[in-house]
Amino acid sequence: MKIYLPDLFEYENASILDQTISETITGTLSFNGQRCTALKLLFVPKAHGDAFAEKLSNELDTLRVGLPWQEWRDENGKVNYAHVTPLPNVKRIKYMQSLISDALSKGAKILNKDGGKVIGGEDSTLMVPALLYPVNKTMDLYYEEQFGPVIPITTYADLDAVYEYGQEGKYGQQVSIFTTQGGEDTVSLVDRFSSVFGKINLNAQCGRSPDSLAFSGRRSSALGVMSIQDALKEFSIPTVVAYKKGSVGGDVTEEMAKSIQTKSNFMQSIL
Repeated sequence: MKIYLPDLFEYENASILDQTISETITGTLSFNGQRCTALKLLFVPKAHGDAFAEKLSNELDTLRVGLPWQEWRDENGKVNYAHVTPLPNVKRIKYMQSLISDALSKGAKILNKDGGKVIGGEDSTLMVPALLYPVNKTMDLYYEEQFGPVIPITTYADLDAVYEYGQEGKYGQQVSIFTTQGGEDTVSLVDRFSSVFGKINLNAQCGRSPDSLAFSGRRSSALGVMSIQDALKEFSIPTVVAYKKGSVGGDVTEEMAKSIQTKSNFMQSIL
């Protein structure tokens, strides 16, 4: 989930919001949203929901949808490739369509041009991303992890709705908080969600980083921690060489252990 706090929309530097929109598109549509860390549901303050949804929709309309190897050149002649590419199979398309249909039947609308359209016929797996707004608790998209190019926006009047979603939801991998202040609301979210989510991102999309930071999940998202250090622990079985001070031989045992350590490959320090 991703939470936008009200101060973000009131900040005098408009470029901050533009950067947030860019981060949102990357967070929702990298690998077509087919990753465990994709932003699955966007929480926007109710007073700013319409304007935010329109701004995000306009940015989505600039994305190129196509096959991975298809090239296009921008106004500077630079070669680019499609931002959105096919899903792995028709089954995934059908699932996206079922989520979209359910949301539309309960009051949501597709805001971006051709959102949800499948390009290339019945057997195609190339879908134009669909921005759905407003999404509410009656819709499957409010609860399900879509793993595809469907972006749901829901609004909140106060943070109680956000707390409820985070604490009662079945997933607990990551959350992103976007704000310009480290005020009480931000602190409250961090404190409450520290026992819910494996990673809390400040002004950044959710992402994997097991080579630099521990990557963990909770609840139905995952079990355990992934990192270099934790992987070594997981695939290693400890062996201990021990001695007791004051045991047989007194100081002789300690000196002997030190001597063995300097000669033993196993007992060499890895640091």
